[in-house]
Formats: sequence, C-alpha cells, structure tokens
Amino acid sequence: MCYFDHILYKRTKKIAFILKIIIPITVVGYLFLFTFTPRSYIHKKPELITIKQGNSLREITYRLYQKKLITNPYLFYFIGFISGYSEYIEAGTYYVSVNQPPASIYHEFVNGRVASVKVTVPPGLNIFQIAEILAKNRITGKKLFLKECFDRKLLLSIGIDEKDVEGFLYPNTYIFKIDSNPAKIIKEMVMEFDIKTKNLKLGYKNLIIASIITKEVNENSKKNMRLVSSVIHNRLKINMPLDIDSTSIYAINLFAYKKYIKTKRNGNFNPALNMNSAYLKIKSPYNTYSNYGLPPTPIANPNISAIKAAANPAKTRYLYYISTKHGKTIFANNLTEQVKNINEYLK
Repeated sequence: MCYFDHILYKRTKKIAFILKIIIPITVVGYLFLFTFTPRSYIHKKPELITIKQGNSLREITYRLYQKKLITNPYLFYFIGFISGYSEYIEAGTYYVSVNQPPASIYHEFVNGRVASVKVTVPPGLNIFQIAEILAKNRITGKKLFLKECFDRKLLLSIGIDEKDVEGFLYPNTYIFKIDSNPAKIIKEMVMEFDIKTKNLKLGYKNLIIASIITKEVNENSKKNMRLVSSVIHNRLKINMPLDIDSTSIYAINLFAYKKYIKTKRNGNFNPALNMNSAYLKIKSPYNTYSNYGLPPTPIANPNISAIKAAANPAKTRYLYYISTKHGKTIFANNLTEQVKNINEYLK
C-alpha cells in the first residue's frame, strides 16, 4: 500500500526551490565579494609584476599568488576566464598591491596601465650617470641604455650625425615606464633637446663648450656661465690649453665603458665622479692639459642656460678662474692674478 505525504512533498519542493535560489545567489555573492575585496587592507608597498608577450592567464595567476597578492588563484583565474579579460591583458611591468581587489588588478592589466617612474635628470650629468639613474629606478638596463647611446643607426634616425648622443639628452623631469625600451628614452630626451634649442643656431662646438660650462659652474649662476664661457673662448682664440679637470674624468668613464663592453661581463659599470690627479697623466683627446682645443665630444648634457652662455660669452679678457670652498667663482686676466687668487681663497 503506497502512502503519499502531501505536506512533506510540498515542504521538500519548497526547500528545493529555496536552495535553487540561495545556492546561486551565495555563489554569485561570494564571487562578487572576492572580485571586489582586496587581499589586505593594511597598506603595503606595491610589487612589480612583469607580464611578457604570450604569457598565459595561468602563468600570470600563479605569479600573483606566489607574490601573495591574491588569496585564491582558482577564483582569480575563473574570473579572468569567464569575463574574457584574459584575451585583452597587455604585456608590460605593473605595480600590483595587496590593497587592490582582483577587479582592480584586471583593470590595470587590460588597460595597459604599466608602472611608471618620475625621474629628474639634472644638468651636467653625462650618459654614464644618466644610465645609473635609469637603472636604479628600473626604467632600463644600464648596459642596454649605453649601447643605444653609441648606436650609429639610432643616432642618424634622430638627426644626430656624431659618435654618440652625449650632449643631446636634455636635463629635465620625465615620466618613464618601468622596463622601457632604451631607444625610446633617448628619442624622448633628444626631442626635448630639439624643442628647447629650436630657435638657436647651435653648432656642435658650442654644445661641447656648453657641456664644459655646466660641469664647471653652478646651474643657478647664469652670469658666471657667461664668464666661464668667455674664459674658454679666450683660450681657444690664442691656442691656449683649456686645463679643465672634468674633461679628463669623462675620458676615464669612456675608456672604462669601452673596456667593459669588450669583456662582455654582466657585472656593474660604475662611472667615476670625482677628480683624481692620476687622471691628468692619462693620454687622451679629452685631456685638456696635454691637448690644445676642445675635447672631441661633449662631456655632459647641458641645459638651455649653459647652451646660451656657450653661444653668447661675456666680453672679457679673463683667461683663468678658480672655485672657492664656498662655491664662489673668482676670475683672473693673467697667471699673476690667478696665483694671487689661489693664495687668497684656496690656502
């Protein structure tokens, strides 16, 4: 005999109906909560995540989980898969923080909001020092950047018919992407140089003089820039050696770099920054104690003030100058005055 409990049937049907609603809502709610909830609300320094061309969503997810930037790799992968985001993720290096929910992380990846750094290149730095700054900020590799600085094909493509790009990298504040192409960095800095100097009739000779001025004079003293410029021009007119220390320092960096490239080592190349008396004994076209005239190339990257000073020197008879311990520049017409100034200000 079959008994049918109508009340139990209705109750079971009601429970099944409720479960059909509750389970999907719970699952969707949990996914929604996961998608828009960060791993942590405690502020922490963002991590750099590099996505290479061809990286799969599985590889990206694993890297994020490995860095402890997401809590559940399966759900993160699932969201990327069902949403179709995985098809639009752009290659690049990104800042990712534990304070970002998965939705925000995907938003960065899909929109290509790659990590960038604001970096200031002050006047008077040479290409070796600029390479140091760029490498320190993870903008590009030091060796890669310097290699492009001497790349003849690249230089000609941006209108520079010289041995290297020294002197043409305009000092300024830039925003560069992490892991940038070094050629793009050079092009951007040269473009800035072209903009700043477009109304000037600038020859390569004056660019070399400007690079020396910017190494010898405080960038805030435009008057002293023109006076130092007059010393350089006056010495060149009478075929007198320039006797400038900073040109010899540059030669040391240049020779060290060429040696570094030949050895093909992966170690660091550290540029010399301070003068050493031994540098003056080295035979080099940059040694302005033993050679007449200007060095063959600029020795730094000048700003517009130094460039204008090189093209428009003050009218003086100065042939000498010294920098005091307090940063003041003292000028002299002849050696007798120079010796007197040295005894008065430097001893």
